[in-house]
Amino acid sequence: MRKPLRPLAYLLAVALLSTGEHPAAARDDEALTLRVNDAIAKPGGVFAVVLRTYAPRPVRQGQVNVRVRKRPRAGRRAAATAGLTALGAPAQPPVTLLSAVVYSTRGDSVSNAAVLGGGDTQTVRVQFQSPSGTVNASDGPLAVFKMRLADDVAPGDVFDLDVDFATSFLTDAAGRPVQLEPRAATLTVRAPTAPFQVEAEGDEVEPGETAELGFQTFEPFPVSGGQVALRFAPRVARGTPVVRMDPRYGKATFTVERPAPGLLIVRFQSPDRTLNQVPGTIVSIDLPTAARVRPGVSTRLILDPNLTFLRSVRGRKLRLVMENGVLGFEAPGGGGGDDDDDDDGEGDDD
Repeated sequence: MRKPLRPLAYLLAVALLSTGEHPAAARDDEALTLRVNDAIAKPGGVFAVVLRTYAPRPVRQGQVNVRVRKRPRAGRRAAATAGLTALGAPAQPPVTLLSAVVYSTRGDSVSNAAVLGGGDTQTVRVQFQSPSGTVNASDGPLAVFKMRLADDVAPGDVFDLDVDFATSFLTDAAGRPVQLEPRAATLTVRAPTAPFQVEAEGDEVEPGETAELGFQTFEPFPVSGGQVALRFAPRVARGTPVVRMDPRYGKATFTVERPAPGLLIVRFQSPDRTLNQVPGTIVSIDLPTAARVRPGVSTRLILDPNLTFLRSVRGRKLRLVMENGVLGFEAPGGGGGDDDDDDDGEGDDD
């Protein structure tokens, strides 16, 4: 359900970003989904808080506060939960800010960022403006915070990452407040020797629409090249998939092959080793779907482990854990259909 703009966010936007005009409603009736991507990091490692939206809508300026809150773990002492070590000394702040960037199509975005608070809850605040009003004018990541995780966290620790709706706001190119619908995420601490996790990103669409799929990473590590092999049920597709690699995730060239129905192979190279400097959907796939698919059907998106790999800056294959995704079909208008599960394509698309 779409959420209306809360009065407090509206008043903050008008008070702090007033253009001298009478405040107007957002340009679109629909709220703009502001999503935080899930993240993974090892103790003492660097991770990225990536903010993105689901649709382009030009933004001129704004403020976004992302809360980083550590979930308590059973059996821990109350002193540790309050930000103290077992010996009574102050614990390290969970995260420290290394850099922040807000993207604009014209490259004129100016921003400042800081980490507020301490203990098990911190807030990363970014304030920005773009004279051309071209922040979020194109699909993809809106802002990225590079952070370092404290080295005294433990594998298995989980942090909630959520946008503070009451104190975050955006204004469009005309200076009008934009309704926001935040979506939260998590930061998971992995063991230092654990492999990198990657995932086939799925979607839910109406039959006949174009599904936005992809190959997703969760932490920044340099990639010199690799290959993604995605398997899907051939009967749900219509037409030729379109592959994109956004340069905001790093520079790369790529080729696409379709050796068999229901199999898409994307090969890519990053000569300057900048690919995945920003984690996320480093390979995007627009898949036109067939109008004949029954609403309620879902089918798996499978990363073929024998054909999918990433190479380090030295050209070695990185150790990966691969998660499959799901492509679901809903009834027109979001009714959802009969919600049965379709396993077609899990073995017949080789």
